[in-house]
Amino acid sequence: MPSAQRPSAPARNDVGNFLGVAGGVAAGSALANTAAQHSANREPATQRPAGPALRPEQRADWAARSQNRNPQWQERVENRNTAWNNWQHKNQERLNSFQQTRDQRWTSLETAQQNRQNWRNQNRPDWQQHRGELWGYRADRADEIRGRARDYYDGYFDDRWWGRCTWGYGYGYVGFGNYPANPWWWWTPAKWLAVRGFINGIASDPYYIDYGMNVIYDDDTVYVDDQPVPASQYTEPMVDLAVNAGQPPPPTPPAAGQPAEWMPLGVFALAQEEKGDPILFLQLSVSREGVMSGAYSSTLTNDQRPVAGMVDKASQRVVWRIGVNTDTIFETSLANLTQDVSPVAIHFGKGRTQIWLLVRMPEPALEGSPEAIPEISPTPPPLKAPAAASK
Repeated sequence: MPSAQRPSAPARNDVGNFLGVAGGVAAGSALANTAAQHSANREPATQRPAGPALRPEQRADWAARSQNRNPQWQERVENRNTAWNNWQHKNQERLNSFQQTRDQRWTSLETAQQNRQNWRNQNRPDWQQHRGELWGYRADRADEIRGRARDYYDGYFDDRWWGRCTWGYGYGYVGFGNYPANPWWWWTPAKWLAVRGFINGIASDPYYIDYGMNVIYDDDTVYVDDQPVPASQYTEPMVDLAVNAGQPPPPTPPAAGQPAEWMPLGVFALAQEEKGDPILFLQLSVSREGVMSGAYSSTLTNDQRPVAGMVDKASQRVVWRIGVNTDTIFETSLANLTQDVSPVAIHFGKGRTQIWLLVRMPEPALEGSPEAIPEISPTPPPLKAPAAASK
């Protein structure tokens, strides 16, 4: 398997696979504004205007979003917008500094990665220093992504969004008198202890995968905690798991007094590690048996598809696909999905892998709770890499 740790740009076909777009003219149109072609200062989608951020009621989608919503919902939306404005004001100088020093920092990280033998031994002091610098970059990059998205995509994956998605009929909320207490239930993050207690048969210790550090793709070999594993042995069982996963129903909140069948893991922006705007958002949820469900929505085409995947309980590695697209498989660890930012391996078939970033979008505060945008920690999670997937 060719080594590909941090690509500077996705291939056109790769982004097409992300979006689930067929080849030809349609794909070419969809790819015209790929993440690679977005400058750091460009708005991520047509609904995001240039210049100062608009208030929610000034945006093009406000009439549809706010229809039949109660005053409490509108108050939450207004508080959310105010919180983002405060966050932007507080962090703008740091975000500007990151954009000015990005190329230099990235070049330094890339240079350090040239001799990969150095990054297979976690006991080396330079390994630890490099990982700290990498995660400092990732934290700043995640804040940049959040600052570009803000609250412009809060209409994704709420109760009304699920009620209107084409595959969600029969599970939706609009017009069925089945609104959840929290319209943004799907945005709820999950901590490791809660996830471990929810899924049957998960080991107690979390496994974090730091691609490029404790799991390194290098040609036909994957180094897991400095131990070589054939790439086919490490990757193909997980790819097959996602390809053969049945399509689950959309994740739904539990009915009053009933046990939960699904646990939301939150909403994540997918973006390149180096630069560029998020090209899509993912909602991920997990069942008690380790089935992955959820959805994605493209910031480039507004395409919406369901997610299907599985947790390999022995290794805690997680894989999923978008809709019926079995050419592009996403992989990370279950523990990674409890973090605010984490790397994700994207497999194009069984022959090539790229490493991107998943950045958690903070959930809107519950009704009556103060709205605040949490800080992203630059401290990397502790490492204990999983072995190969179970057979």
